[in-house]
Amino acid sequence: MAALQSIRKKGALLVGVLGLALFAFIAEEFFRSIETTSAINRSQVGEVYGEKLSIQDFQNLVDEQIEFRKLQKQMQGQEGTLTDSETDQIREQVWQQFVSSKIIEHEADKLGLFVTDGEVQEALRSGEAQALQMMAGIFPNQQTGKFDLAQLQAFLKDYDKTVAQAKQAQNAEAVEQLELIKNLWTYTEKQLRQELLNNKFNMLFAMGYISNPVSAKMSFEERAELANAEIAAVPYSTIDDKEITVTDDDLKEAYKTYKTQFYSPAETRDIKLIDVAVVASAQDRAALMAKVQGLQEELAAGEDVAAVVRKSGSEVQYSDLAMSKKAFQRMYDIYKDLDSVAVGSVKATYYNASDNTINTYKLVSKIQAPDSILYRQIVSVAETPEKRKAQADSILTALKGGASFAELAKKYGQRTDSVWLTSAQYETFGLNDENAFYLNKLYTIPANSADIIANDQGAVVAQVLDRRNIVTKYKVAIVKCTLNFSKKTYENELSKFNRFLAENKTIEDIEKNAAKNTYVVTDLTGYSPMNNFIPQRIGGSQAKDAARWIFDEAEAGDVSRLYECGRSNDHLLVVLVKATNEKGYLPWDNADVKTFLTTVVKQQKKGTLIAERLKAAKTLEDVMKQKGAIREALPNQTFAGYPQLMGVGTPEPILAGTIAKTAVGKCSAPVVGAGAVYMVKVTGKSKGAEKFDEASEVSRLGQTAGQRTYNSVFTYLMTKKAEIVDHRYQF
Repeated sequence: MAALQSIRKKGALLVGVLGLALFAFIAEEFFRSIETTSAINRSQVGEVYGEKLSIQDFQNLVDEQIEFRKLQKQMQGQEGTLTDSETDQIREQVWQQFVSSKIIEHEADKLGLFVTDGEVQEALRSGEAQALQMMAGIFPNQQTGKFDLAQLQAFLKDYDKTVAQAKQAQNAEAVEQLELIKNLWTYTEKQLRQELLNNKFNMLFAMGYISNPVSAKMSFEERAELANAEIAAVPYSTIDDKEITVTDDDLKEAYKTYKTQFYSPAETRDIKLIDVAVVASAQDRAALMAKVQGLQEELAAGEDVAAVVRKSGSEVQYSDLAMSKKAFQRMYDIYKDLDSVAVGSVKATYYNASDNTINTYKLVSKIQAPDSILYRQIVSVAETPEKRKAQADSILTALKGGASFAELAKKYGQRTDSVWLTSAQYETFGLNDENAFYLNKLYTIPANSADIIANDQGAVVAQVLDRRNIVTKYKVAIVKCTLNFSKKTYENELSKFNRFLAENKTIEDIEKNAAKNTYVVTDLTGYSPMNNFIPQRIGGSQAKDAARWIFDEAEAGDVSRLYECGRSNDHLLVVLVKATNEKGYLPWDNADVKTFLTTVVKQQKKGTLIAERLKAAKTLEDVMKQKGAIREALPNQTFAGYPQLMGVGTPEPILAGTIAKTAVGKCSAPVVGAGAVYMVKVTGKSKGAEKFDEASEVSRLGQTAGQRTYNSVFTYLMTKKAEIVDHRYQF
């Protein structure tokens, strides 16, 4: 009883303690949930219609696209590597594809649109889809050049067996290529389905608009009737801005008309940049020139060209393989002179401004060889190098004795079909010695004969069935060294910029004194995560830091720290934040909006003023009495066009309508356009040579209207409905 009495006396205290404990528990769970949600959000690149894209999924998509692009470059005879800039472009492309595909999928789902397996198979059979163009280079139909489904099916059917054989022959490169092609097909299949769905969605608009014979006839006549006109105009530029007064009330009224142009689906920032690109000094250039001249002398003295190129740090690696001239197209400084260079000669050291390099090169050899060959092969699969060589000898002997290639290939569990190999599929700088040896040997085998291609590890019996398009091929050792700035040059530029920032700490001081110190201030208004210029154009890890600072930390009036960035660590960057703008419609007094509206109102008031001065004008001569008036002839104008006077420089739809409705020999009343006030005199009208085709005109009008509507609807969905969130700047 005493204990119960004690509890009763302290009841209020216990309730309070229990309440605090319960609150602490709830608060702990609340904050834990916030942390969890925050962690999830931090791992999201963005979202569309609430569907999130994680950083891992985004990176997987980027990796797929990178592998796709690498193989594409290799098939075009380029090096299968990507620059940082190309990788950034792919990241942007992947994001844009994600956004557009999710918008279309969302709308298609509401409409009941989907792609069937049968439609995919039909697209594969026709081979015409854009998504299949890359695969057409790997599995081409020799008659049509399009994608060949049968070849793909054979590849997939024999894939496991082919990979096993390549592994048994210890051909790691072949295994890697086979796996790459398989992965590319998986990627292509997804792209194909998306393309077919996009086409269906687009077709809804294309087929949803049908014109009629009356509209078709009117549209044709708009194009078919030609008019010659004399135009007199008084450009708005003839009126001094001082003659025009623009009030806030004028701007607010104009804002009602143009407000829809100022919608932003995300928060934006109005920023200014000072972006200093560090470049090589005269001393840096002299030092590199001397180095390359020394390498030039080594090439001329007959030193091992591969060793010279390797130690030079050349941007172009050496391939011990003669390549067709088109392989050198991206290096125009070398490409343009190849035909005039003698074998064994060495080019004098020179600077090439187009790629900022100092160069020399030696033409090692020049040969005549086929651009493409049709061949097939049997890979020796014995256990040891010695046995593989002996097995290859046995296969070759059998072939020379009249044995069937197909039967021998089947005996060793290999494919019997032949393939075309073109220069574009393998010509690349930096090709390893093993592949170069194989290709050099393969391309010397005469047509309708076979030979062994062997090294210390393996052996292949190759049979060449055809050799086509004999071209000149060049083996060139290229020393191409980028002219970079030295550490001293960079430190001097960094020190100079730091001194400037120490003396100018505010936005106002920086803007006032930048030009005096040779710095350029660049305006970037409406800067948003969806148009993240700094990491895309400048690059480097600190460029991403700058973007994160802009969107997550900075407030109006802030000046960033100095960022050392650039893909080659060659930029010094400072960001000034002038204003922050919320998501939605920008207000009328936003700096950009106000500038636009002021220009519009000024033009409108100038038009009204000029029109008032021309109120009594009856002829072109009356118009020409005005200060700054111009007169031009416009021949063969149509109602469907956008006439433009050279002296005004503004397309004027209103002129097309005025010319069309003005009778021959008559003058129009003054009309107010976008860039001037005009008077039109029509001097003649005639019919064009085009004949009216009702069916094609009806179809054209329907497709045009459908495409225009599709573009408008898609833009509306993307900006107003899709609720796009873009957090790429955080990664």
